[in-house]
Amino acid sequence: MPEHKGMSLDQAATKLLMGSLGLSQGESCLVVCDPDRENLGATIFKAALRITSEAALHVIQAPGPEGWHPNTLARLEEKLQGYDVILLITSRSLSHTDARRRAVRKGARLASMPGITHETLFRAAQPDYQKVSDRSRKLSDVLSAANTVSVKTSPGTDVTFNVSGMKGRMDSGLYIRKGTWGNIPAGEASIGPSEGTAEGCIVVDWSMSTIGRLIEPLHMDVKNGRAVNIRGRQADMLIERLKPFGGSAFTVAEFGLGTNDCAQLCGLTLEDEKVLGTAHLALGNNVSFGGSTDVPIHLDGVLTEPTVLIDGRTIIKQGRFV
Repeated sequence: MPEHKGMSLDQAATKLLMGSLGLSQGESCLVVCDPDRENLGATIFKAALRITSEAALHVIQAPGPEGWHPNTLARLEEKLQGYDVILLITSRSLSHTDARRRAVRKGARLASMPGITHETLFRAAQPDYQKVSDRSRKLSDVLSAANTVSVKTSPGTDVTFNVSGMKGRMDSGLYIRKGTWGNIPAGEASIGPSEGTAEGCIVVDWSMSTIGRLIEPLHMDVKNGRAVNIRGRQADMLIERLKPFGGSAFTVAEFGLGTNDCAQLCGLTLEDEKVLGTAHLALGNNVSFGGSTDVPIHLDGVLTEPTVLIDGRTIIKQGRFV
């Protein structure tokens, strides 16, 4: 079994299960994976079994070109009922599905880990998540109190949107209370732009969900809250992923800031978007952020060295908090 800085993969999994999710003896734990992540899912399942005898592994059908099949999600929702702790270790995200939302509403402590690799799992076990939580909470409070957000980058991002009345959300890495959830690795503060208010241009210069590390930046104009005129060498890949779900899938759904000082830019968007000093903007489903765009897709694009202004005040300048 691989090791990282003297820690085995089993030790990393155990640390996350107990430290981030608070799993203890006698609690029920469900590990969900698809065939693409079955080996990693099995490793985390075995770690869970060493903590509690009430652990189960559930392998679901892999997503197709257009994402998760509705029947797969319906069966998954039935399976998620009644567990204290749930881990979603899948090739594509289940974070923005009704199945995840309902499980959390019923009290599950849940970690969503789309696309996670062994290397990212090792790094996810390194941070002091109390410090990550404190940093994320402060930023989410700032976002909740804001009216407008502007994001600029050297490659060409220059976008502004309204967030008045929207609620900031933090991903702390500490899911030890009933009904709490987030990613592993964790570390971000985010908010949903008010629908129809985003205007300008977004240039994703590092990575994009389902694409990974970009060959060259993706440019997209933003009008009336939606991405239009997407261009770049991998633009067709992004358009083909979004197009089957209609025009609303191009909605600018989320703005987030990374707060994890142990995360590294690696080409896996799950980890890239958590790196301290990065920003990300997502397209697609925004229901988790208080919006009404309920499409079965949510794709994050990571921007490096952003300058971020909140109500005209600079809080990040070229990737450094000021």
